[in-house]
Amino acid sequence: MRAEGLAMRRQVVSLLAVLGITSFAADSVFKAPQDARDYAAAMKAVAKKFTGTPGVFLHLGDSITHANPYTAWARHGGGKSEEEKAFLKWSHCGGEKQKDGYHLASVDAPGGRSETAAGGITAGKYLAGGHNGLPKLEELLKKYNPQMVVYMLGTNDLRGPTPVEKYIADVEKAMDMIIANGTVPILSTLPPFKGREEACDAYNKALRELAKKKSLPLIDLYTEMKTRAGDKLLELIPDGVHLNAHAANGPPTEENLAKGSYLLRGYLSVRKGMEVKAYVFDAK
Repeated sequence: MRAEGLAMRRQVVSLLAVLGITSFAADSVFKAPQDARDYAAAMKAVAKKFTGTPGVFLHLGDSITHANPYTAWARHGGGKSEEEKAFLKWSHCGGEKQKDGYHLASVDAPGGRSETAAGGITAGKYLAGGHNGLPKLEELLKKYNPQMVVYMLGTNDLRGPTPVEKYIADVEKAMDMIIANGTVPILSTLPPFKGREEACDAYNKALRELAKKKSLPLIDLYTEMKTRAGDKLLELIPDGVHLNAHAANGPPTEENLAKGSYLLRGYLSVRKGMEVKAYVFDAK
């Protein structure tokens, strides 16, 4: 039934594209959908500057990105549609390691990090580099020259806490650097943080405003989690900070997406990447 439903939604989306309505509102995988018209034109201008290998899709972040369950479904999970399989092949998942952003995010490197994520890192430290041996953002962009990235940093800023003004300024610097490289950034809101609820809300409000200001693709992870989990939201962060590994390998059924927060985040990253590919890279 899921495959049939996805096929039907693809037909609807194709019809919308023919009619000039570039929106994924018909695609029910997102509980907090974003209209592609909010970012497509701006990101097409960014994509015109891209000079690297098509499909390189990096995942930039902290331990919630480095954690193996985040990319587990993309790398070897079950329940994928043919459309999802095609996107993962295009984005080098399981291919050459230096082009496979899912591998680069999850592989263990010395010091408690992967090639694109590090435990305990803040948005400011990601710009500066050196944390747990992770190169600075500028060097990562030069080394891998990705066509697009998912960026989710801020949980460790909340621990500080970093004032929201300083935090969002660091995120905006990162967005500007990524865009200057000809890379399309997908910004993500932060998951809940037990005991830092008010600050987390302020950070996420600032992230949504930044996405609107700069016409960026956005995964509203917090709203996606809250909409599915309701009053059981904290069950998705068992230690109060990190996500849970329930059904990390899928399949991405509604039940599993409601209970498994790493699965949900990984699945939505793939689906948002598919959206960007369709309405930025492939659109005429």
